[in-house]
Amino acid sequence: MSMTEGKRYSTSGIPLSGHYTPEDIKDMDYSQDLGNPGEYPFTRGIFPLGYRKYVWQNAQISGYGLPEEANAREKYLLQKGQISFEGRASINFAFDNVCQNGYNSDHPLGKYEVGTGGIFINCLQDAELLFDGFDLTNLNVGFIIDTPGPIILAIYLALADRWGVPWDRLRGIVCNSPWRRYYTGTTLCFPPEHALRVAADCIVWSAKNVPNFNTNSLNGYDSREGGATAAQEMTIAISPAIEVAQKCISMGGDVDEFIPNFNFFLSFHNNFFEEIAKIRAGRRLWAKIVREKLGAKKDKSCWMKVHLQTAGCTLTAQEPLNNIARVAIQCLGACISGVQSISTDSYDEAISLPSEETVRVALKTQKIIEHESGLPDVVDPLGGSYYVEYLTTEMEKTIQEYLDKIEAMGGFTKAIQSGYMETEVANAALKFQREVEGGQRVIVGVNKYVENEPVSVKPFRVNPRVREIETERLRRWHQERDNQKVREALEGIREAAIKDEILMPRYVEAARLGATLGEMMDVLKSVFGVYKPKNLLGTI
Repeated sequence: MSMTEGKRYSTSGIPLSGHYTPEDIKDMDYSQDLGNPGEYPFTRGIFPLGYRKYVWQNAQISGYGLPEEANAREKYLLQKGQISFEGRASINFAFDNVCQNGYNSDHPLGKYEVGTGGIFINCLQDAELLFDGFDLTNLNVGFIIDTPGPIILAIYLALADRWGVPWDRLRGIVCNSPWRRYYTGTTLCFPPEHALRVAADCIVWSAKNVPNFNTNSLNGYDSREGGATAAQEMTIAISPAIEVAQKCISMGGDVDEFIPNFNFFLSFHNNFFEEIAKIRAGRRLWAKIVREKLGAKKDKSCWMKVHLQTAGCTLTAQEPLNNIARVAIQCLGACISGVQSISTDSYDEAISLPSEETVRVALKTQKIIEHESGLPDVVDPLGGSYYVEYLTTEMEKTIQEYLDKIEAMGGFTKAIQSGYMETEVANAALKFQREVEGGQRVIVGVNKYVENEPVSVKPFRVNPRVREIETERLRRWHQERDNQKVREALEGIREAAIKDEILMPRYVEAARLGATLGEMMDVLKSVFGVYKPKNLLGTI
């Protein structure tokens, strides 16, 4: 919330009154604008019984070090209660920056980042170590990786083949959404138009061949971490979803077949009611877009399935125990919003990767809300609130205005190329920071109610030999595989990319033969080129 001359506004610029009455929602039509939970336009949630039937999935984002070290952390989380739908094991891996850029761990540019902010999967051997001891048929796995996502999925499919697991028994999500990389932490992957083609190739092929795997996660979270407002965050999730869906349709995909495998990755920031309104407005708007703009016939196609992470950018290195309260409030709001899965940040997030103690507290925050708050008893408990319904409607209007601007530019790819998204997020971040520094926005323990005491958290340390060990493993991997067959498989990927043919089965075959992620990405980069980011910060 910000204030100007006594007036108050939400972070997205929506004016706020002191109180609300039926007059503020007099134009709302219950059946058209709300409906019951589980009914179009799904403002009140996508399931009629909400958490009475399916409690949200515990999906703590994890990953660091060697594959076996990440494996051990996930098993620890499962022991502490992390669970997915229908009792499946739930694991959710973030990938390191080296892998996100499409490099193997032995690449010179990855010297200091291998395994430090996520895991890596260079080849089939790494996948075997990462999933050792897991039953792939009773697992819901998340791969938080963008442009190289289709290749990571292909390596996972090759692992399933090696272990004798049918692809239709696999469940999970590969993010496969490169858009955030062009305006928050750019990576050296393909130009946007080619990234769109690679992402759509994976989505259309997987809908037929890996039907229970979500293959596109629309990421608003990272833009929010970079300073976007709530309305901008939802816009940055929905706008590329429209464009990638249209690309899939142009490639022969059936919207009712592939779009149920879309998932939205969103944040829950500090402004409690605005964040709830954002999610409700996004669900309603997405349902309308899928039915009216994309031509879907099935109600399930109109669902906005949401994975939500509490906002890491709101957590402070100063007085880190205060972060436990922040995370609990954000998680509570996420549950009231009716999202499908949640990752709660650890209270040491602003200092280091989470320790076992802090990640346990984060997970059990979810468990306390689930079992002790009574919240799962009722779907959309704030439905009908004069304030929340007003804010939901105004949020929808604000998001739609952004979407209209982007469409007028020629779509999300054009908006990226023009620098529009980057400058919008940067301007919002600058405004927020100025309010913090000027004292108009209070951050407890940072610019008000400050305690002069040392930080009490011991930082988590990643194994310093990760890159050294993995480099040696890769050296042996290259020696033991059939390199002639690998070269032939890589050439097949090159030909498919040049001829605009389906790529996914080529990746899977190459992975089976021992090709690495870096090798496959190098082939694609040689065909599609490498994105060269613009420096737009000087215009802010």
